[in-house]
Amino acid sequence: MLKNKFKLFIFMLAIGFVLITLDVNVTTPFKYPHKYNNSGSVIGEFQYYNIASNYNAWCDYKVINTSSEKADENSHYNTTNDNSSTNSSTNTGQSTAKVIDHVYFGNISVDIFSDALGFLLIFIACLNLAKVNNRFKYGSVTTLFALILHIVILALPFFLNGIVLCNTALVLGLAYLGSNIITTFMFSSGLLKMCTDICCRDERKWCKMTWYVTFVLQILVTFVFWIGSDFNMLLAVGRFFEGVLVFMVIVFWIILKRTYYYLERTWLNYEKQN
Repeated sequence: MLKNKFKLFIFMLAIGFVLITLDVNVTTPFKYPHKYNNSGSVIGEFQYYNIASNYNAWCDYKVINTSSEKADENSHYNTTNDNSSTNSSTNTGQSTAKVIDHVYFGNISVDIFSDALGFLLIFIACLNLAKVNNRFKYGSVTTLFALILHIVILALPFFLNGIVLCNTALVLGLAYLGSNIITTFMFSSGLLKMCTDICCRDERKWCKMTWYVTFVLQILVTFVFWIGSDFNMLLAVGRFFEGVLVFMVIVFWIILKRTYYYLERTWLNYEKQN
């Protein structure tokens, strides 16, 4: 019975780790209760990157004049029709750029590999393994914090709007990323502290290396998806690195499986003592 319980907790940690690293969003037919309130105090790119990376959003564009002030003074005779604008650009050396103008909420999207479910599984497992060492105890706290942040971030568009929503989502998103990384560190190091035998030395070394790779990839994937909101090529790159991230998580558990006997033995010893 105790062996089955421990096997269940390890399985919950493994599934939870995969769920919080893999995101596959599906658009639902439901809409947010209001339109996004665009702010003129910050550029559209900043607003769009934050809203699109956290919520489903789309945008439109405008063309702006990026010429020097001298060129702008010489171009006072420009008219608004395309032909005269083109001629003027040639004569005065004006240049233009296409930038994001307005941001719009899309339909609500749902992650079919739910982060909330992943954190819930990790929380339950860490709570039951807390008697083994303090890393699991701390891990349960950071997991609960990450779960609360995840729910709050999803609920923000129903209570906030405009630049307040944009800035709040950015700050909470960074805190969420940090709590995600700390959570995986806590339960991973907790597991490695359960197999301190000399015969597990190589497995501990490789598990640490794979965790550090997942740590770097989580930050990289988050940044790429943030910038990639407006660049399809970057989104493709982000999907590739996300696939590598999930692969490294699986490698972590494959390596750790080799120490399962020692993990189970440590668990049984603590259970018998208590």
